[in-house]
Amino acid sequence: MNILSNLSGINTRLRAKILVLAMVPLLLMFALIIGLVTVQSDSLSTNQADLIRTETLASKKQELLKYVELARASVSPIYNAATPHDENAKQAVIDVLNKLTYGEDGYFFAYTYDGTNLVLPYQPEMVGQNIWDVEDTHGFKLLQGLITAAQQGGGFVEYYWHKPSRKEPVKKLSYAIGLEKWGWMVGTGVYIDDIDTQVMSLHNKIDEIISKTFVGLGITLVITIGIMASLAATIHVNAQELADNKLQALNRQLIDSQEEERTRVARELHDGINQILVSVKYRLDSLKEAKNREEISEHLGLGQASLNEAVTELRRISKDLRPTLLDDLGLLPALEDLAKEVTTRSGMTVIFEHHLSVSHVSKAAEITLYRVAQEALHNAEKHSQAKAVDIILQEEEGEIVLTIADDGIGFEEHRLRVNAQSMGLKNMRERIENLDGHFVINSLLQQGTEVRAILPTK
Repeated sequence: MNILSNLSGINTRLRAKILVLAMVPLLLMFALIIGLVTVQSDSLSTNQADLIRTETLASKKQELLKYVELARASVSPIYNAATPHDENAKQAVIDVLNKLTYGEDGYFFAYTYDGTNLVLPYQPEMVGQNIWDVEDTHGFKLLQGLITAAQQGGGFVEYYWHKPSRKEPVKKLSYAIGLEKWGWMVGTGVYIDDIDTQVMSLHNKIDEIISKTFVGLGITLVITIGIMASLAATIHVNAQELADNKLQALNRQLIDSQEEERTRVARELHDGINQILVSVKYRLDSLKEAKNREEISEHLGLGQASLNEAVTELRRISKDLRPTLLDDLGLLPALEDLAKEVTTRSGMTVIFEHHLSVSHVSKAAEITLYRVAQEALHNAEKHSQAKAVDIILQEEEGEIVLTIADDGIGFEEHRLRVNAQSMGLKNMRERIENLDGHFVINSLLQQGTEVRAILPTK
């Protein structure tokens, strides 16, 4: 009995030691993963918030310029024909500005250069009053700032003002111009408190994703602990080597699965959200080159749509990313739209040709081919200095072949080998090889670059 008792005690202590030895690296690994997720999420949240704040403010400024130009065009026929002391013309301009409103809280205001109010639609009791020395809730003499900007040829001013739909003052961005002949300042503004609301919403969504990630990791940890405790309970002294091998295999499997998951998340962040935000940047950059209001409106609309898509993608960061157009209409319309978008955005001439029956292309292949085309075009925009890019999608001897060729500066052989290790090219290669395909890059200095992805039809 003593021998059996001793053996039982040895087995118990051995199981406990094995369990502890297995659990320590596991817990450390989970702690490391949680730490990395937290750090990366905080960084992503901060970067996204800064981007949204900057780009939204730029969008608001473009919006104000459009509205002021509208007001200028509305009063110019009266103002240009009037004399400096034409009271009838002045009243006519005041009437026009009082009627000009837009959106929920948009209106125009006008003051003389000495600070007397002429137009303030939502506070008519202010008309005729002089508010030269009025300060906002932060001590800024807002009217003096607006008049100074108008006298300098027009400019933006930020201050706090009462929003018609709210009781308390909120931050406002205004643009003011001068009617020098009459000594008037005319302007309009937009309330930018919604920028902080958007940023807070982004933080909340990212916090929600982090919480879900932690819950998933916790469940995984509990399940893993249960599995390992069960394994430890079945270990006997004469099976120590086998048990050690099993535990080592389990640890390797856990590490591999975690690394695979982190790689997948990194790939989706790069191929999905990053591409969308790059598209937004190019759209906003294109505003500088816009020639008319229609182009400005188009770029702003597309930029806003892309930001909305980025927010949606953040909520689904753990899932496979699928472009809406690709899901709704399929691969060919999606690639055509991508070619048009890059042409408009970059100035490169992107031509898409296809000789393919989409019935031979699986959903997984559609997504992969689209992402490869998207990444290749992004690389061409960023690095190639190309004037033209050809996208050709065709079927050859039971294989789907996607070719993206540009006429840019190309790469030398050693640079091509180095660039092939970049995340973008690595992701393209992995996507294709995951579907049993082949991925090839050919490039010659000053002769362009060709990216070719080949997938089996089945």
